[in-house]
Amino acid sequence: MVEQAVILAELPAPAGSGEAGDPCRELLGLGLLQRLVLVLAHGGIGRILVLVGEEGKSLNDLASGAGVWRRSGADVRLAVSGKAELPLPEAPFLLLAPTAVFTPALVGWLRTLPAEKNLLLTSGEEEPRSGPGFSGLAVCRAEVFPCLLALAAGRERAEGLDSLLAGSETLPVHGRGWVLVNSESTARRARRLLRSSLGKPSDGFFSRHLNRHISWPISRLLIRLRVSPNQVTMANLVLGLLSGWLIGRGGYGNTLAAGLLFQFVSIFDGCDGEIARLTFRFSALGAKLDNLCDFVTLAVFFLNLPIGLYAAGGNISYLVLGAAMVLVVAVFYLLLLARIKLSGHRGNIAEVARQVQDKGKGGRPLGWMERLGARLGFIYRKEFISLGIMTLCLIDRAALILWGVFISASLGLGYELYHIGQLIRQKRNS
Repeated sequence: MVEQAVILAELPAPAGSGEAGDPCRELLGLGLLQRLVLVLAHGGIGRILVLVGEEGKSLNDLASGAGVWRRSGADVRLAVSGKAELPLPEAPFLLLAPTAVFTPALVGWLRTLPAEKNLLLTSGEEEPRSGPGFSGLAVCRAEVFPCLLALAAGRERAEGLDSLLAGSETLPVHGRGWVLVNSESTARRARRLLRSSLGKPSDGFFSRHLNRHISWPISRLLIRLRVSPNQVTMANLVLGLLSGWLIGRGGYGNTLAAGLLFQFVSIFDGCDGEIARLTFRFSALGAKLDNLCDFVTLAVFFLNLPIGLYAAGGNISYLVLGAAMVLVVAVFYLLLLARIKLSGHRGNIAEVARQVQDKGKGGRPLGWMERLGARLGFIYRKEFISLGIMTLCLIDRAALILWGVFISASLGLGYELYHIGQLIRQKRNS
């Protein structure tokens, strides 16, 4: 398994391939070289050597990124070519151009490649080249390193690198491409590549086809403004509380504004995660803060909903129904947490909802309750709930939101009781 990487920080573009890229060029909040080091580290490469041609300003400029790299937890070393040593002298290494852009998922795959011989990797994202040669990424045996250090500086290094690796096996990479950023067009392709990596397994249909398309340009703007993920989370909490306050005032105008704002909160909720993943500023504290703010937003909105309906028409039955809704939802979540604990599942509620919806894909026969859960699992996703709330507020049918939550929570309560009973029986039989 490959455990170390060598980055040629001053590698010129090969002849006929256009301008060389700038390793310090910023792309979505990080310099290209900074991003490359962080991606390698988060993909599992624990030792990274950054090679420069000579001491002086260039080395100092690259060292300015050390503060960003330290949070990766990797052993990152800067060295001049003539004085460099491999962190693991006898082990194979990844060889990379400094402007290569890819995701940690590609690194995880690269680490599993056999290292008995040198491999030249080719990507479907790269610009066409005339003849085989180094296109930004290769897996090299340790014996190649001294020859690599002996290569002349300047354009001769790029040409010498092609000669050095000329006998290597070429390995096409399908579905895990990378981009060498050396122009505005390649920068756009790199941004598209990074955008495609933002999806999560728990994303539902509306997240993939609606929310992500709107949150992406917002996230890019916030990255340019140097806004942190936690700042986005707190701003989203304020907007969520505002939507709850509006729905509690009653009247069509307030209800419409609350519904539109609640949908925007659902979309904006994805921005903190996108910014964190794109700039590698994620943390356990940030994830807990995000979940807490989501809970507070939902609680405030649904607690104020029956109050707003009562304020608009004076019908006290909405308050009674609201109290019943709160009771049923509270019991539902307690049962859901009990089910998660009994099953040993470590995921969050969104992940459990995804599993419910995917129940029928395992190939085993399902009971009627499981089939019902698989059919209706999507209604418990936040993106579906927010879109439904916005639609009902738009047509002035906010009372249906109250009934919908009460009915769906009641169905969910029965579903959870069914599964808890099954889990208890399984534990007894085992």
